[in-house]
Amino acid sequence: METNLFEHQVWESAWNHDETTSLRIMQRLGQGNNQTEEFKKWAISYNKNSFSREGRERSNRILTWIENQGVAFNNLSVLDIGAASGVFSIPFSERGAKVTAIESSPDLSILLEKNAKKYSVHVDVIRKPFEETTFDNQTHIYDLVFASMCPAMKDWETVEKALKLAKKYCYISMMAGQKENHLMDELLPVIDIKPRGIGSSDMAYLLQLLYINGYSYQTFIERQMKTVKINVNRAIDKLPEWFIGYQIPLEEKLLKKCEDYLRETYEDEIMLTMGGRFGKVLVHMEN
Repeated sequence: METNLFEHQVWESAWNHDETTSLRIMQRLGQGNNQTEEFKKWAISYNKNSFSREGRERSNRILTWIENQGVAFNNLSVLDIGAASGVFSIPFSERGAKVTAIESSPDLSILLEKNAKKYSVHVDVIRKPFEETTFDNQTHIYDLVFASMCPAMKDWETVEKALKLAKKYCYISMMAGQKENHLMDELLPVIDIKPRGIGSSDMAYLLQLLYINGYSYQTFIERQMKTVKINVNRAIDKLPEWFIGYQIPLEEKLLKKCEDYLRETYEDEIMLTMGGRFGKVLVHMEN
């Protein structure tokens, strides 16, 4: 039976059942629980990096890209889904937007409120998961609905909810292909594993479904890499997470081979280069 590639249900069903989506990768990694001590530590680190000079410059680059598509932020009502500690909510407000932020993590929402006070801006915070948030009027409430690398955008159902809330624009960014980890590329021959990518197919489904449903949008996909210092013990601690991401069995003998290699090859610090392709799309609701 021939598959109709222009049929909405074909792509929505494929998205729901694909094992390489970001949601299923997170589930295999055991991520997503914002009540753990590990998450609390991550939230503090994430907030620090987000409001560093490099982090602020990264946020400004994304907002500038949106402005270059004809969006003026002054007096624009914005819904920031998965706002974290305000990495975008704060600069939105600094540009004159009226911002409502959705953040379900207690730790991140507290940091968001502290950051709003620190930078002398106002942000209304909703402390609920986006999936559980209801609105008095379910359509066309906010001029711009914004979701940057947000786990809530996990399928067409949640994307469609975001689109319905948008009056003028809806911005969504996601991984757009394979993550890269040059240390894992170095380790694969050690354990006799052929190179493979860490898949994330969400962006392909999103763009196809937007196209099929007649939306007008602009999109941009870029490769971003960064190099950081990491000590050998930290790299060894991260091996199970990286194994799962590369879909390698968590076998003790394979982990031990990698650990032995790292200890024999590196004395202390490792220069770790990581990154991948990231995609963003701005949907024009009024076109």
